[in-house]
Amino acid sequence: MDHKWLEDFIALARERSFSRAAELRHVTQPQFSRRIRALELWAGAELVNRAVMPLALTAAGEALLPVARRAASGLNEVWARIRHAGAALDWVTLATGRTLSRTAVPDWLARVKQGAGEFRLRILTGSIHEGAAALEQGTADFLLSFTHPRLPLLLDERAFEGTTLGTEELVAVSAPQPSGRPRHALPGTADKPVPVLGYAPTLALGQILQDGLSRAARDLHLHLVTESDFAESLHEQALQGVGLAWLPRGLVGGDLRSGRLVEADGTGAAVRFEIRLYRPRSQRNELVQRIWAASLPFGR
Repeated sequence: MDHKWLEDFIALARERSFSRAAELRHVTQPQFSRRIRALELWAGAELVNRAVMPLALTAAGEALLPVARRAASGLNEVWARIRHAGAALDWVTLATGRTLSRTAVPDWLARVKQGAGEFRLRILTGSIHEGAAALEQGTADFLLSFTHPRLPLLLDERAFEGTTLGTEELVAVSAPQPSGRPRHALPGTADKPVPVLGYAPTLALGQILQDGLSRAARDLHLHLVTESDFAESLHEQALQGVGLAWLPRGLVGGDLRSGRLVEADGTGAAVRFEIRLYRPRSQRNELVQRIWAASLPFGR
């Protein structure tokens, strides 16, 4: 039996909904349903009454639930003690996005080491949902993530806590003309829309940007010429003059100061959001506690 099945079952018992529990476990609903069915096959009995709404546990499910909670908690505690024993004590794992690993992590790491002392950092890059799953499964000590109403992390607040490290903003930028004016500038016209370097719809920055553009008080005439799930790729194309891109200020600040890029929105508008650090509330490792304590002033 896979111990993740127990955690799936606990989430389902709490949410009483396959769809909501699947979201919390960061898997598709069909995959989640298969895992619950696998647990039922292992138990030799149906654990969930699927004929009622909201769903309910069967007698067998009610009997298994407290045992599953104790087993999952015990396994996680033992795993944490083993993982952080001996030489592993000076290793810390941070899950984050590729862009944040470049823009936010170096400054956070340098400043935290002043308060927490030296440690070795292992960085896992991926999507926000992949990072949240790593945090839930115990393969990451921390999650550093963009935070926005369009990006619900679905972390259980009883099990995880977060603190704001700072704010960031997406700013419209373009390569300059010889005159210093942007080669591609907003708002564009119906006859001559602005060529845009855009994010893949599934990317966190893409969802943040779409929300921001939907709230714009003016009409923008845009023509998508490139789409990527990698902000640094759009950054490079913007430098080459291919089009306008909304990029994190932390990524393009040096280029704006040097003049390699210029702001392309004469109104100065930007799409703002937060950067937050998350950790499990049950974390007992002393080094992780020191790092968390050293991070807290950033959010105050």
